[in-house]
Amino acid sequence: MKLDPAYILEARREVCRRSLADFARMAWHIVEPSQTYVHGRHIDVMCEVLEAVTRGEERRVLINVPPGTMKSLLVNVFWPMWEWGPMGLAHLRSIGVSHEQTLGVRDNLKCRRLLQSPWYRQLWPEVELTRDQAEKIKFENVSTGFREVATPSNITGRRGDRVAVDDPLSAENANSMAERERVNTWFREALPTRVNNPESSAIVVVMQRLHERDVSGVILELGGWTHIMLPMRFEAARACPLDWRTRDGELLFPERYPEHVVADLER
Repeated sequence: MKLDPAYILEARREVCRRSLADFARMAWHIVEPSQTYVHGRHIDVMCEVLEAVTRGEERRVLINVPPGTMKSLLVNVFWPMWEWGPMGLAHLRSIGVSHEQTLGVRDNLKCRRLLQSPWYRQLWPEVELTRDQAEKIKFENVSTGFREVATPSNITGRRGDRVAVDDPLSAENANSMAERERVNTWFREALPTRVNNPESSAIVVVMQRLHERDVSGVILELGGWTHIMLPMRFEAARACPLDWRTRDGELLFPERYPEHVVADLER
């Protein structure tokens, strides 16, 4: 029996609407065409908390994961385009903040590539870019939603419904007290004013830990944030409630980082 093409499209839309993780898996070939998608359970955990943000159940989230675990792609590429398309929230305005603008531009280009792909256009044709604002740093859709990138030093004047902070401090500057405190002061004093609606807009910080006094350290000291901590090796004594692992030393992402690779990195 030949299935109706309209039925197939609707089924795909529904799968993507129900799961950010499935959306990321299905869209992967557009964003990273030369790399095979490798799934890990940590992706499901990160997607679960981002979905909670979309539902309005979370407003302040800190995610600590190691490098190479898809954090930037998930938070700054797949999630905003999932909200615009599958979730029908194309009016949302999103700002991606990183310590270096080129990193934000990299992710914005991937967002735009996904949005303009035949695959996305077929499933969500209502999400269209405006012709007068479709640049690498900022692009806008016909529902007045936009996606913009910034750094801690040039975010002044920008506001969003979602502010996604991805590694606000570089590894090179982590041991500089002056640089750490500069970024921490920005985080405490400037970032909270960069949201559209103080009651409903969300701030998500995703980063690797670099120092006890990095932005994550400031957040943990302040309290009041949902904290997702998934280290490369499991530590039962300080495990996150959403961490599925049970044995000390159990790996986070063995599908991509098996024991011998992690051991090499540790050495």
